[in-house]
Amino acid sequence: METRLRHARIEVTLHRLREGEGTPLLLLHALRGSSADWGAGPDWPGPVHALDFSGHGASDWVHGGVYYPELLAADADIALAELHEAVLAGAGLGAYVALLLAGGRSERIPGVVLLPGEGLAGGGAAPRFDGRDRSLDPVAPAPEATTDPHLEFCDQDLRPVDYAVDFAENARRVVLVEDGTPRPPWWEVARGAPGSEAAPDLESALRKLA
Repeated sequence: METRLRHARIEVTLHRLREGEGTPLLLLHALRGSSADWGAGPDWPGPVHALDFSGHGASDWVHGGVYYPELLAADADIALAELHEAVLAGAGLGAYVALLLAGGRSERIPGVVLLPGEGLAGGGAAPRFDGRDRSLDPVAPAPEATTDPHLEFCDQDLRPVDYAVDFAENARRVVLVEDGTPRPPWWEVARGAPGSEAAPDLESALRKLA
């Protein structure tokens, strides 16, 4: 089942993947992904929902192609308002977005799972001055494009550690899916936040929060 949700001048699409009783699970995909990346959804006792961020999947593209993680967090906040409360699981860029939302709406989000995926690192923790600003380049969508090509600039957003730390420390519970791979500085902040813990995979992480 799909629900179209109004976010300013566009609409985003929230998909219901599974039925259930109890706290919903809201899944947030990686950069250039979609709700389809989650298949039928992981095992979870409550209903399972997956959001298509703006510019992705069945959601509208933003006029002018202005995308940044806080905009996608606002997409997810619209979905959270529809569900009233939810556990979050995010992959890649969706993991960073999930952390922002879990810290900003902690009273309605009992826990969040962070997974690796595309867009995880962003543009680093500090500005770089050794290259030109690609955000000034024109971007033309291919006729068959299913995601807005302007989304590539989400891979260049800065993620200062002192910004991420407030969200990580305000989140009620953070479970990080760890496989020994090096992670960006914002992830390290989440790893060191009070109440954070590790899990080897999504299923194990969700069992901790169920």
